Amino acid sequence: MFSHLVLGAPVTSRHAKKGNLPKRRALPLFGADGLSSVAYAPDEIMLTLLIAGHGALVYSPFVGLGIALILLIVVGTYRYNINRVGEKGDFALVHQNLGTGAAMLLGAALMVDFILTVAVSLSSAAQYLESITPAILGHQRLIACSLIALVTLLCLRGLKFMLGISHLPSYFFLILLTGLIACGIIADSSGDLGLASSASYRLVSDKDAMNTLTTQTGMGLLLLRAFASGSVALTGVNTISNAVNAFAPPRQRNAATSLMIVGGLSAVSLLGVLYLAQKTGVVFAIDPNLLIIDGQPAGDDFHQVPVLLQITQAIFAHQLASVLMGIATVGVLIVAAMTAFTGFPMLATTIAAKQYLPVQLSARSSSSLYANGVLALGLSAMFLVAVVGPDVHTLVQMYIVGVFTAMTLTQYAVLRNRWKAQRITLDRKKRQHIWRDIAITAIGASASVIVLTVIILTKFTHGAWVTTLLILFLTWTMSKINKHYTRIDQQLDLDGNLQELARDCALPSRVHALVYVERVRKPVLRALAYARASRPSSVEALLVNVDEARTRENIDTWNALQLPVNLTVLDSPYRDPVASVLDYIHHRRQKSPRDVVVIYLPEYVVAHRWQRFLHRRTAHKLRGRLRHEPGVVVASVPWQLEQ
Repeated sequence: MFSHLVLGAPVTSRHAKKGNLPKRRALPLFGADGLSSVAYAPDEIMLTLLIAGHGALVYSPFVGLGIALILLIVVGTYRYNINRVGEKGDFALVHQNLGTGAAMLLGAALMVDFILTVAVSLSSAAQYLESITPAILGHQRLIACSLIALVTLLCLRGLKFMLGISHLPSYFFLILLTGLIACGIIADSSGDLGLASSASYRLVSDKDAMNTLTTQTGMGLLLLRAFASGSVALTGVNTISNAVNAFAPPRQRNAATSLMIVGGLSAVSLLGVLYLAQKTGVVFAIDPNLLIIDGQPAGDDFHQVPVLLQITQAIFAHQLASVLMGIATVGVLIVAAMTAFTGFPMLATTIAAKQYLPVQLSARSSSSLYANGVLALGLSAMFLVAVVGPDVHTLVQMYIVGVFTAMTLTQYAVLRNRWKAQRITLDRKKRQHIWRDIAITAIGASASVIVLTVIILTKFTHGAWVTTLLILFLTWTMSKINKHYTRIDQQLDLDGNLQELARDCALPSRVHALVYVERVRKPVLRALAYARASRPSSVEALLVNVDEARTRENIDTWNALQLPVNLTVLDSPYRDPVASVLDYIHHRRQKSPRDVVVIYLPEYVVAHRWQRFLHRRTAHKLRGRLRHEPGVVVASVPWQLEQ
């Protein structure tokens, strides 16, 4: 079948509960989000610093050092928290310790985080593809949307399929990146390090802005902006913490170890790339119009090569090296997007189980386990890129808000959990261990709050406001969905009052059977037989007079058959059978409100779906309208046509 070709074989519930991924397979999949940030995080730091001119690039390694320090603090805290309370995932943890409001806010932030992970990763992949393939320049939006569609189709095949292909691009990228940084440092030590292709570019800056930035306050704000932009390197931390159940036992220890490895590699890679970027003289401007190349303005159509590729070209001075690094980077960015396609359906299933999202997003609503969640994420990311555009800088400003909102809430939930634990613990040694937990968690929570505050203050007008509004809108939507499900549960739950239960179980006074007749043919006879077999209080056939000649023909046929059921002909001045039947049923119900009306709808089933458009669907419309009528039961009597 086509669905099996696209979605793969259905996944049994027993197999779905298994989470036995060894570290060597789980790390490249769930760690790709953090590792791939080196493809765009250095670019964001440099283009922000270049607002103050070339001289400001001397601060880039120090900004990177600050980000690496925060990254290691947060990773250390998350690693410690995973070993303590992290197996259930961030949403369950926050819901248990901070309540429904905070949980909905966290869920909205994480969902936005996953959407922007796909958008940022594949927009950056499109940028790298354009750099190594000049023939496709100018089509970044189309390339990014095509990559999103391709990855969505790949991820519909399920987690097993992704695991079969995810480790190769990640390890290939790590090997090349490690070799690049090592060779760059060796070349710099020996004095053989070349210059980047953009080292000769001159930057035209606004004089008023430059005068402002020369002050200590202005330069401090710029460094904070650069720090906020580069903080996108921390995006992979909560990915692993939400995927603990996917690791092989001992799950918590394996996930914590993987998180520490990914955090260390991300920090070292970011520092190494920023150091080499400064030494090779890389220039990466936020606006290409500000660049002067060989005495001429660059223009709007000028394509800036990413920092990582410029460093590769400067170190190896060979086009093949840049192509290989570009291919490896595109590969790890695609795997990073796959990470989001793995995490989003799991998160959506958890939230849907708490009745904050539609049940269709639950894994149990699909034979392919996570197909609905994968499609929802793919379509959302594609819509975002199509509307906002594939500009990585703009998307990153939106990206970091959701990441640190989720981190802050998660660590506060852990802090609250440990605080409650120490209040009910009497043993002195255990209390000492809990207070150590509180101290470690407080450090990580403080770091997350500081970064989130810096992001809000420095990036709100640069795109962070969009993410803030989107998170608030999703939170409001989840609250409305939860109220809807709660209201339904209240109306459908069994009442503990015996009188209420007796009323719900009371038998109707009488049951009247009505058989809808469109034409007196075999399906009608079968419906009549079924209606009579149920032995109702009365049986009646309904024929709607839409065409005089057809009505007379049906009456004659009915009389010729000598059926023991009365045929009632309903008038339809506006040729609407559905309205006529509904009016008749309303009249019957008003006379005897305690009676039940069962209407039998004979309909023939065609062999192919396209053949439905060749036939009237009166029975289908009538069934849809009658579902909203109290005291009415609809019985569909199908007649299967031969192929």
